[in-house]
Amino acid sequence: MRPNTARLSRSPFYITILLGGLLILLTLKSYTSKLNGPDAPSCRPVWMYPSYIKIHSFDQSHTKYASKYSIYLYREQGRDKEPPESSGGDNIASMELEGVPVLFIPGNAGNHRQVRSIAARTSELHDESNYGGCNPKLDFFTVDYNEDFTAFHGRTILDQAEYANEAVKFILSLYSNRANPPKSVIVIGHSMGGIVARIMLTLPDYASDSIKDILTLSSPHSTSPLTFDGDLSTIYSAVDKFWYCGFNNCSAASTSKLNQLSSVAHTRLHDVALISITGGALDSTLPADYTTLGYLVPKTNGFTAFTTGIPQVWTPIDHLAVVWCQQLRTRIALALRELTCLRDTATLEDRIGVYERYFLTGFEDYAAEDRRLSTIPKEEIFGREEMSKETLNKLDEGAVYTNNQLGSLNTFSLDKKKDYQFTLISSTPLGKLREGQDREHQRAVGVYNEGSASGITDVSSLQATIPNFSKGVPDISHSSYDGDTPPMYSLVLNSTTLKRYSNIVITLPKDEQATVYCQLSTNPGNYTLNTESGFLSWIKFFTIGSSISLPSSRPVSTNLKIPQAWSSLYVYKLKFTHEGGKESQLEGQNFNTFIRQWTEDPFESKWYTNGVPDSGEGELQLTMHGVAPYVPYKVQSDYGMNLQVWSGDDMAKPLNISVSIDIIASLKLLILRYRITIVGMNVAIVCVVLMLQFGKYCSSGKFPAFDQTLIYLNSRYWPVIMGALIILNYAINVPWVNKLMHHLDPVVLTDYNKFVIDETESGFKSNELYLGLSQGFTIIGVLLYLCCNFVVWLTYIALMVLGIILNYIVVRKHPLRFNIASQRVKSALVKLQVYFMAGVILLTPWYLPYQIVYLICCVYQGVHVLRSWATRTSPSKSNGEREVGKEEEGDEVENEIETVFNFQVSWLMLMLWILPINIPILIVFIHNLQVNWTTPFSSHHNLLSILPILLATYYNNALVGRGRSSNKGRRKSQSGSDEGGALPKLSGTVVKLVETILGYIVYYSLVYGSRHTFYLHHLFNLLSCLIFIVFFSSESAAATGTGDTINGQTKQLGLELKLS
Repeated sequence: MRPNTARLSRSPFYITILLGGLLILLTLKSYTSKLNGPDAPSCRPVWMYPSYIKIHSFDQSHTKYASKYSIYLYREQGRDKEPPESSGGDNIASMELEGVPVLFIPGNAGNHRQVRSIAARTSELHDESNYGGCNPKLDFFTVDYNEDFTAFHGRTILDQAEYANEAVKFILSLYSNRANPPKSVIVIGHSMGGIVARIMLTLPDYASDSIKDILTLSSPHSTSPLTFDGDLSTIYSAVDKFWYCGFNNCSAASTSKLNQLSSVAHTRLHDVALISITGGALDSTLPADYTTLGYLVPKTNGFTAFTTGIPQVWTPIDHLAVVWCQQLRTRIALALRELTCLRDTATLEDRIGVYERYFLTGFEDYAAEDRRLSTIPKEEIFGREEMSKETLNKLDEGAVYTNNQLGSLNTFSLDKKKDYQFTLISSTPLGKLREGQDREHQRAVGVYNEGSASGITDVSSLQATIPNFSKGVPDISHSSYDGDTPPMYSLVLNSTTLKRYSNIVITLPKDEQATVYCQLSTNPGNYTLNTESGFLSWIKFFTIGSSISLPSSRPVSTNLKIPQAWSSLYVYKLKFTHEGGKESQLEGQNFNTFIRQWTEDPFESKWYTNGVPDSGEGELQLTMHGVAPYVPYKVQSDYGMNLQVWSGDDMAKPLNISVSIDIIASLKLLILRYRITIVGMNVAIVCVVLMLQFGKYCSSGKFPAFDQTLIYLNSRYWPVIMGALIILNYAINVPWVNKLMHHLDPVVLTDYNKFVIDETESGFKSNELYLGLSQGFTIIGVLLYLCCNFVVWLTYIALMVLGIILNYIVVRKHPLRFNIASQRVKSALVKLQVYFMAGVILLTPWYLPYQIVYLICCVYQGVHVLRSWATRTSPSKSNGEREVGKEEEGDEVENEIETVFNFQVSWLMLMLWILPINIPILIVFIHNLQVNWTTPFSSHHNLLSILPILLATYYNNALVGRGRSSNKGRRKSQSGSDEGGALPKLSGTVVKLVETILGYIVYYSLVYGSRHTFYLHHLFNLLSCLIFIVFFSSESAAATGTGDTINGQTKQLGLELKLS
């Protein structure tokens, strides 16, 4: 029973299957390949001696969640004080806690023991160092959530936030007897723990000003990583709305409720600092784009930092290692110690300044603007009399000076009509210009105006720490924390800064032993790769790439902008090519060329030092985080990639650079960002197949097989499918179409409080439809379809193979064991099914989540397929043995059996691809049972969300087992069992209605399925309701004889009248 594919070539289908399988293989190869350059991991191992003291006194008298969750105090053995043994390990108050409280919140399925790495490092630093008289102590508390799945279940994440708020109150009460007790707790959250921290400030039980600093590690702030739970989506929307209104004027928008929300949010958040740290490209659990703060937090209150750019960390970190990586934990511990030294008097600006110094590269413009530059009198440097020419070393522009060519006092003269760039690199950090200190012992840089009464402005604090690029250092990890070489330091001043001054002064100690390079250049230091814009320019960049030659007269530090490289979805290839000869372009007299890759928003930097390959040795793979699917981005921001090229000679060789897209390597980035989209795409493909099957059933009375319909779909409609997927992306990028489709989303229509970004008001744009892309032309939708088409076909093949095996075991191998001949036993089994269904229906509203019932329905539907299979393959008389006159009737019976079987298989295929949407809630429910959490599951008890599916599944059972009278063509197998019933005949109107619902599911799966995946279950529930009604009504009409038969098909007049 197949669609009419005799005249259709099957080649397109086989080509799509082959391409889909090839794409999946290439993606797996790309996904498992090792990253190179700065994307290669280099975290050092750590050691500690942990102990965890459970605080039993924080019990149910404080919170109802105490029976499920608990808190611990971390103590480093041999370094931190522990409770006396006589207290049983619970008398925390007797310890006289001396430090500043820090609360660690683990993430999805996280463990409270993950606090040990950072906590141990702070204890080590406390014992080993002294901060100029300030040697702060930190007390780390950690929450044990019993490895709850916060990323799966909205109610769970709310429970955790409520518990954490009560924990903060309790922790602060432990310090109440101190003379100057702390009034707030520093919160560190890993993964979803960072989202729990943000939720805490939105809840009614939040204690005012109890949280002022939140440090998150790989936390998905900008969007939810999973969209299988509607509650979680609603919570994300509400929390984003609260935080947005806390820093923006939402009170002018509309209602008094929103005014009240804005007032509360501003009061709670105006003094809060939120820092998001992400591990970058190595995080294969969560796209690093999701960790950006974007529109949620202004730069005055927080920012996002990438570990590849954090000074002396300089390594990507995977999702779990971010809590223990030696370099990062050292940086965090140092930042926390400095923060606690300022804690009593520190303002928000002071605290953000600490975070900027420790977690930003130092090259960011806005961070430099916030630096407070000191000024000292000129006499402190030059003396009160004019200095002799022998003492003052006047330098010329253009040349690269080394420490051997510099004196103790050096100056550059500036012409304010010229555009300058000053670059200084040193192996030791710059100090400060100080009054009353011998200038011959100072290492600093200042700017001043000659002839002006104003003093010298010290710009030494604008220096940045950079990796050691010396020729003997193999890679950047050697100059990170605990490396065998010290880092280097650089100071770059552009014309914007230098235009205001007439001179630069450089002071160095006498007999300077440190390595120093400096240059003042008027040559152009900024270049742009391929300034052309438009679709053709992008296609050229995508296919063959673009190239540029940087001249030999370029400054020491040159910036190359690549405006076409702005998407997070691609891996870019960087090549260095020669202009004849084999001499390397990257080798320099003073040092070899090294590169800093950077973007302005978010602040991401990566370093390529001596690992930069020359043209004969290979190419660099560049990954970046710019504009990403489903992540809000600033409309006016420049997201193009930049390459800051550092050359070691004043007349370096011309540098030829070629940049293109590495298509194969980019596949691994697609799978990370479109994992959820695959579910929606698969549901769409199965629904399209069902539409074609119902259409064929309406016209011929035969329900074709799933695989044959899939072949028919790809053989006949492949140009339509490919074109539609490309055009759809164009359509959703038309502003009015995007806005209309967004507001027609049922999730938005049913949630009046859902937070929607206003592009005009916020300056940010977010595209949550289809692929979430801001570019018009893309073939990503086609690539996803090819992969999903292959996966659907593979699912069908696996289902058939499994069915053949089980059918062989059940029917062929042991026919008597599974055959029930007794009518009384059959009747009892039917009653048992009814009782079981009734019990499930009664338990769902108050205990069982409906996802459990859905799983039962999937298993039940699988049994239906096996029963249909047994009917379809049961022994029967051969054509030669049939009685004369009954051949036609036998063919009709075969068609009916095949029709029922094909319908059951297709319905199971759809149920199986809806199942992943429900699995996360199943995991949470089972986990709650494991930890003896006896409180009834607090969500997902809507009986109407599962009842139609349950009834449709039960009806399918009746469809398989219903016996027919002989005049309807029903026959018995040799074993005496019923061989199943016929699929009810449907009128054209009914089929059109079913196809309409299926078509809408296809539309919703493609357009909204990526961000509102959970709603596909409810649409399938609606489809099940319709199928149950039309099938049951058709059966009732046929049983009462109200249907007419036309051309061998039953026409349901009554139902058609009702529907029309």
